[in-house]
Amino acid sequence: MEEKLRYTLWQCEICEDEFLTDSKARHDMVWCKCKKTAVDAEEWYTRFVGKPKLLKESNTKPKQR
Repeated sequence: MEEKLRYTLWQCEICEDEFLTDSKARHDMVWCKCKKTAVDAEEWYTRFVGKPKLLKESNTKPKQR
């Protein structure tokens, strides 16, 4: 089974920082600037710390605001 690349743009609800996760990055927690929100989004699971807000999910890399 071929793994599809998935990019996801998140926003921290505390500091409003935007950060991007990549589904091919293994065991890679991506943190916001205030370090209170993080996401590890792989193909088979997504792990959260804090309260991230999903902004956009795509198979192509979205532009951060």
